[in-house]
Amino acid sequence: MRTEMINSLLEDTNYGAGSGDTERYEYKCACGKGKIIEEHDNTPGFRDHSVWLACSACSKEYEIDTSNGVRAWELVKKSVG
Repeated sequence: MRTEMINSLLEDTNYGAGSGDTERYEYKCACGKGKIIEEHDNTPGFRDHSVWLACSACSKEYEIDTSNGVRAWELVKKSVG
């Protein structure tokens, strides 16, 4: 499942490697007490894309599935095993 976006930030960056930007998106977590954070560093030489669950309550029950890519993440229930 995807959750509601609550904040977005686009910041121009220049680490001496040319122009670029950093994107940061924050989404509500399932319980509403934490966040899901998605970041994209689009600066040449520093390209990195990540997403993580910043909620200790939801981390016990959910995980982030990035099998379709970081931008297409899904919050899924952890499998019982």
